[in-house]
Amino acid sequence: MKGIDEQTYYEILEVSSAATSREIQKAYEHAKETFHTDSLAVYSLFSEQEIQGIQVAIEEAYRVLMDETLRKSYDQSHYQILGQQKLEKPPEIPAPLREKKPPRASADVPVHVGEEIYRGKTLRQIRERMSIDLETIAQETRINLKTLELIEGEDLEKLPPLVYLKGFLKGYAQSLGLDPHKVVEEYVHFLDEEKKKIAS
Repeated sequence: MKGIDEQTYYEILEVSSAATSREIQKAYEHAKETFHTDSLAVYSLFSEQEIQGIQVAIEEAYRVLMDETLRKSYDQSHYQILGQQKLEKPPEIPAPLREKKPPRASADVPVHVGEEIYRGKTLRQIRERMSIDLETIAQETRINLKTLELIEGEDLEKLPPLVYLKGFLKGYAQSLGLDPHKVVEEYVHFLDEEKKKIAS
């Protein structure tokens, strides 16, 4: 198994060199979850220093592959490696990491994704990095464009009732390849915190 410093950015995120921005986003979310600091399976296989190195490599791979200009430049400088990669099988994942982890209790779900939580501003940034316009999301999810704008704009006064908002957030998350449970959990948590600030 190749060390992290010997792998291409595509191998680090376990995607093909033809992966779309949505596939890269989804792979990044999965990699972040797999190598999260509370993952017991990971800590039994790697040292803390190795995990930190892997986390840095994941962030760097994501940053380059999600930027069209950087990705094109990277592909040109690594064309020989990428040409071979298409013929190879994806890198082998250690058995403990392949096993599906039991679902977390809601209290154990981490509120933060990197340094940010899934709030309106974060969702908009992810969507823009993927070069997807809001109209496309509206068409795919059948969610009113104005509602999507309110979600991204974090307009507490005009957002729909929570029971509907959760459904809209789930549809939005799925259209971007994000974890719907996390998006709903963290956005609602963000709203609760904002309401507390206003009330105090």
